Amino acid sequence: MPSCLSWDMTMVLAFTNSKGGVGKSTIAVHLAAWMFEQGKKLVFVDSDVQGSSSVWLSEAAREIKTIRLLTKEDIIERLPQLAEEYDYVIADGPAGLSEVTRAILCFADVAIFPCGPSTLDVWAAQAALDVNKQFQEMRGGLPKAIVLPNKLQMQYRLSKELLQHVKEKMGMPVGEGLSLRQAYADAPGQGSLVWRMKGESARAATAELQFLFQQLLSYEPNPPSKHIRGGATPSVAT
Repeated sequence: MPSCLSWDMTMVLAFTNSKGGVGKSTIAVHLAAWMFEQGKKLVFVDSDVQGSSSVWLSEAAREIKTIRLLTKEDIIERLPQLAEEYDYVIADGPAGLSEVTRAILCFADVAIFPCGPSTLDVWAAQAALDVNKQFQEMRGGLPKAIVLPNKLQMQYRLSKELLQHVKEKMGMPVGEGLSLRQAYADAPGQGSLVWRMKGESARAATAELQFLFQQLLSYEPNPPSKHIRGGATPSVAT
């Protein structure tokens, strides 16, 4: 059961969900690379046992410092240290609401929940939001939650209903979400990023990601500078 600690830190953005296959690693890797190219001082924390994002970044953006933290104890010990060294920490959490996920939520400023256009995806996102709400109540509103619709095909009813549901029931998403594009699936296999790839799918993916990231940073609950956390909060049972 992780205990949320108090510490001086910068901006910690966590990608998580209670269900896999929603695109969290794809978005997290591209966000890290985009921010690095904007001159941000950041570190990428890979807490998924599969380690896919670490492998991908080692090929696509090897200049980015990447650290694997796979246990609750690793998160609690290392995240404060990393936040002292970097302006941003981007954490790619595991699928599921494990103790590792909850430990990350202890320290996140923003929790991003990608959500696919299916009933099961919506249920999973809602479960993750319910857990996040427990931390918000303990931590005075943090981490701020963002539901990010992903893999949308707007010609289909389910994608339209997802956007409507997120806006009305889960809070406003960033922009209008991300579309289902082949470029996103091809990028990790090529060890690349969509803005370095050719083709119409890559160009469209680049445009919507850049728009998304610009909006995402506007959702910061505090400026990206050192700030003081509140006091320690009680543990949350898994």
